[in-house]
Amino acid sequence: MNKQSNEESEISKLLIVIGYIAVKELSSIPEKVRVLDNLGYNNREMALICNSTEGTIAKQKTLNKNQKKKK
Repeated sequence: MNKQSNEESEISKLLIVIGYIAVKELSSIPEKVRVLDNLGYNNREMALICNSTEGTIAKQKTLNKNQKKKK
């Protein structure tokens, strides 16, 4: 592994830790997805942080978006 990809890997790990910290007080997946989505995390990263699947995250993002439109 070259130096750049090693640094990118370390940054990715730090971003995951920051994501965990950002949602640690939240109990539901919809809340966690809302916060992580606003912070710019992708579905794979959100799934890892929420201990879920990418499909569940994608579905929740759609549900969150539809709820937002109703308001």
